[in-house]
Amino acid sequence: MYENMIVIDRQAPESLQMQIRRQLAICIVNRQFPLHEPLPSIRRLASDLKVSVTTVVRVYSALKRDGFVMSKRRSGYFVSPDALVDPGRAAVGKQRAGATEPARVDYARLFRGRSFDRERVVKPADLLVRYRYPFACGLIDPSLFPLARWRECVRDAADVVGVGNCATDFSETDDQILIEQLIQRVLAGRGIFARPDEVLVTVGGQQALYIAIRLLLAPGETIGVEDPGYPDAVAMARMEGINVQRLPVDDNGLILSDRLNRCKCLHVTPSHQFPTTVTMPPARRSRLLELTRQHGQFIIEHDCESGVSFNKTPPKALKNLDRWGNVIHVGSLSKSLLQGLRLGYLVADREFVREARALRRYMLRHPPVNNQRSAALFLQRGHYDRFVAKLTGIYSRRCDAMHESLERHFPGAAVKPEYGGGNVWLRLPEEVDAGILRELVEPDGVFLETGGFTFSDERSNRNHIRLGYSVIDEALIAEGIDRIARAVPKARGADSAPGNAPQGESLNGHRAN
Repeated sequence: MYENMIVIDRQAPESLQMQIRRQLAICIVNRQFPLHEPLPSIRRLASDLKVSVTTVVRVYSALKRDGFVMSKRRSGYFVSPDALVDPGRAAVGKQRAGATEPARVDYARLFRGRSFDRERVVKPADLLVRYRYPFACGLIDPSLFPLARWRECVRDAADVVGVGNCATDFSETDDQILIEQLIQRVLAGRGIFARPDEVLVTVGGQQALYIAIRLLLAPGETIGVEDPGYPDAVAMARMEGINVQRLPVDDNGLILSDRLNRCKCLHVTPSHQFPTTVTMPPARRSRLLELTRQHGQFIIEHDCESGVSFNKTPPKALKNLDRWGNVIHVGSLSKSLLQGLRLGYLVADREFVREARALRRYMLRHPPVNNQRSAALFLQRGHYDRFVAKLTGIYSRRCDAMHESLERHFPGAAVKPEYGGGNVWLRLPEEVDAGILRELVEPDGVFLETGGFTFSDERSNRNHIRLGYSVIDEALIAEGIDRIARAVPKARGADSAPGNAPQGESLNGHRAN
């Protein structure tokens, strides 16, 4: 069983003991041996490798001395837990064994200048366990989710028809019940009236956005992205060799300036601007559509967090006003159903959807059919509407509690969402570095997201943070904000000094150049 793990070359200048010792150390660090099960006995390993017992005894003794293994009386040798803590121990093991590794492919050099590993918000998988005050954005409190109703839909999705669907090629279609429910219950609420052949189901809104960018722009062309704006749109474009023009926003969203004329396509978040949460008024929406029609431009309307609206009818989507077919509407159920379900949608002209479906086929063929049917039943039976209504009430109270606390500590610095959503945008004093602040409050159980990376000039705007209230208990919001406020005086940036403050900021603290 060790033929592919430990290879002995009897013609090599390296001794048999050194060869076995080096390869065993690498296997241990790479977790190829279970932590709580004994390693092969001395006699068995000697027999399998056809070496002497003395050689294996010396190998285990050296590995024990180096901290890779430990011995237990009458039980044999086991992997030492300490050997798995430091990933660099593999390199140490090679050095101690005196081994010379052959030259390997330099992937860092290969990906230099085009790496997909770009800056992004990373939420810990154990966020809700590790942090008492999780001011995270874009998540849903699992304790609020109607699990029994969802289980019922998942079970019913696995009936004879559902199983038959899973055995069918869905690359040229989507679950028709889901399409119907999206049109009737989700899109209609945003003022969008679409036909079934104008809707495409995707793996989250992220895939819908990527498909739209790929289809609308070629390398060397230009997309306009709000500043501050959605950073993944910038990353997607640049990975495809597309130029990015950053477009300033004010208290009414995207500013309509001559900069728009340089772009073939615009990525906008008019209903709930990312990250500032402001809403574009109807007059500016109409003017934006008229300008793009005159210049033959496309718009990707990214519908961020519009599903939860506090005591107001959500503003009609830009797609509602589209009479020329140049608006591609991108949305998701992640913020109002379950983020892990990864179901999104794209709404556009039927010919665009036809091409988008073909591109999706080469990416992943189609979203999981069972997930589509489960979500379709959840919407069809009214569970979705009731759940969103429940979230709306809870989020509204949490938002009020957060804004009240922020006004007490940072008067006038926070932007309260106009219509809803799940987070607040906060501008801290100029000298504060949000990254330092995040590190200071983390030991106190506080998780927050910095906002500087949403700007084109992060260095001048590093004093912004996003505070989500979708997963934090209302009773803990004030206490969590208090902890943040107490840490602010200690979070001064290294180069904070008079005269370094950025100019040209709007009342809400985002750039309006």
